[in-house]
Amino acid sequence: MTTIDPRRRMLLRCVGGLAGITALTPTALLTACKDNAAAGTKREGAGHYGLENGPFDVDIRLRARPDTVPILPGTPSEVWRYTAELRNGPADTITPVGDSYTGPLIRLRRGQRFHARLENSLPEDTTVHWHGLHVPPDVDGQPRLPIKPDEAMTVAFDVRDRAGLYWYHPHPHGPDGGRVGFQSYAGLAGPLVIEDEAERALGLPAGDQEMILVLQDRRFAGDNELTYIGSGMGTMMTRMRGFLGDRVLVNGRPDAVREVATRPYRLRILNGSNSRIYKLAWSDGRPMTVLGTDGGLLAAPRQYPYVSLAPAQRIDLWVDLSANDPGDELRLFSDSYQAGMMDNMMGGGMGGMMGNMMGGSGLPAGTRFDLLTLRVTHQARDGGALPEVLDDRLNTPSVTSNTPVRRFHLGMAMMRGFSINGRRFEGATVADDEIVALGATEIWEFVNDSMMPHPMHVHGLQFAVVGREQIGGRRGWSGLAAGLVDSGLHDTGLVLPGERVRIALTFEDFSGLYLYHCHNMEHEDNGMMRYYRVQA
Repeated sequence: MTTIDPRRRMLLRCVGGLAGITALTPTALLTACKDNAAAGTKREGAGHYGLENGPFDVDIRLRARPDTVPILPGTPSEVWRYTAELRNGPADTITPVGDSYTGPLIRLRRGQRFHARLENSLPEDTTVHWHGLHVPPDVDGQPRLPIKPDEAMTVAFDVRDRAGLYWYHPHPHGPDGGRVGFQSYAGLAGPLVIEDEAERALGLPAGDQEMILVLQDRRFAGDNELTYIGSGMGTMMTRMRGFLGDRVLVNGRPDAVREVATRPYRLRILNGSNSRIYKLAWSDGRPMTVLGTDGGLLAAPRQYPYVSLAPAQRIDLWVDLSANDPGDELRLFSDSYQAGMMDNMMGGGMGGMMGNMMGGSGLPAGTRFDLLTLRVTHQARDGGALPEVLDDRLNTPSVTSNTPVRRFHLGMAMMRGFSINGRRFEGATVADDEIVALGATEIWEFVNDSMMPHPMHVHGLQFAVVGREQIGGRRGWSGLAAGLVDSGLHDTGLVLPGERVRIALTFEDFSGLYLYHCHNMEHEDNGMMRYYRVQA
């Protein structure tokens, strides 16, 4: 029988909530959760959503559970993580992403019928949001349909999306506030790749020439304990800015190194951090060759001096090492940029001391640091050429001067978090100006009136960025603009302070409730999230 220290039980209740925290997860309680989960199968209390009848091409069991994994040298760290079991489908449907806490890679094919049993072995409600996928609202993993502890939900849907890199993560919102930031930070996130015949025909690097890379920043204390938002004066400041860690992990590990050959590689990168913006660049100064974004391949490859990657965004890169020699190293790093006033105040020198006292990060926004080393170890002759055309039928929403425009002001609700058009999250409440017509194409205009950048995510569809302009003082955040990849299709678009960004969306196939929100997880957890309704 497991004995639970009531003080440690109380600690978990505070973890990531409105009270400040220290350690992420208490050992005794997590052990108890694992023991209870192993004692029997999950109740079906959460129900079934989506397609009713099979057969299904893919059937998986996905479980959210506590675990203990090695991350840094020494004592293993306590995390929450996804584990998966393939019950039916191609053998490569589920693949581990390294040997850390990162959720397994789920690989699907366009046109498949997908079925998943989602099990909650955590001590609190959770959901599974299929980020970026065009799915019916009831299988989208929204907070209005939680999976309670020791319960299971089944979801089933058709895989309709273009080939690309997507991901899955929790999206709960409890009575005391959002839990997306805490649960994702605890380790609940994993990549999802969709393939199709058109992409395979391009002959892009695959197998060991393809790298799936999940970037996340974390903080550690004591005996390698993950820590989240600290207590004290800095709690409010951290919630306003967003959480920043002092170590950046790639696929749940520090100091990432990959041994490579003299040939091209495809790097498919997800920014899985809570709030950090990365400015990706190569150490030898070569341009960043971009193949795709959130919604799959671009029409043709494009080059940028660097790539600005906001939370939840994905980027698909080509890098050719054919001209390198064994012994060479090429580093992918995040370059420096000027962050906002709050981050400058909490940065280096005395500001850094103040920032640490107030719960700030030892790795402030805009700091330069290495992410990945590609170490050339041998020659190879199976190179392959970069295609000149990737998708000559890229279908983006068509807009005209008559396309209706819907405006959203992104602001701060002093002492209460953040707001959209002066409104904060109100559960499934939808205002009159948050109702759209099924089949309609609209332009949504995000106007950032705050001092913080906001990566705006719209559930249920992909959109095109059709305009970006400066309308006011940027208040910092310079040095990112040239790396904003607005081409192609997206589900998350970065809106810098003092910017107006226009996106074009078509509300196809499904009616019902969806979310739109800032994907700085602390911002969405603290009000910057709303439902919209697609109405037939």
